[in-house]
Amino acid sequence: MLAKSDTRTDLLSIIQDNPGLHFRELQRRSGLANGQLEYHLYQLEKELKVSKRKDGKLLRYFSNISGNPKERVILYFLRSRISREIIIDCLAHEGKASTRAFERWKKKSDYAEMINAMKADEVLSQDSEAPILEDRKLVLTIVKKYKQSFLDTMASAIIDLLGP
Repeated sequence: MLAKSDTRTDLLSIIQDNPGLHFRELQRRSGLANGQLEYHLYQLEKELKVSKRKDGKLLRYFSNISGNPKERVILYFLRSRISREIIIDCLAHEGKASTRAFERWKKKSDYAEMINAMKADEVLSQDSEAPILEDRKLVLTIVKKYKQSFLDTMASAIIDLLGP
């Protein structure tokens, strides 16, 4: 069994390589039991090496050591299904959301709520017609940097976006 410091180092490495993972995914990747994972995450938070952000019922974990706060905000939104689809739609349309993405949502209130959250965190701004990515280049850089972490989710989102 690894020493506590090695466990935390390994856990921090998982979080740095895959920012925004939720608790269960961290548990799967680390092989730690619930209590162990909670303890080590608590210690990493106490040492200010890790921060968490609530995403519905999930807690998402981010490294405070690598990246900057703006990167963490974008990564947070890339991990959430609705906001990821909005971001992908913006990327596909030169930074501006299309009406097609909005029309796909059965619950328009979920879409509108996410747009507002993304505006509040300055990931999106609004022109007269549609939401616009604030920093398209930064988003592309982040997606490229963490592409391994997003392969499954991004591929699914792109396939969904293309439709039948």
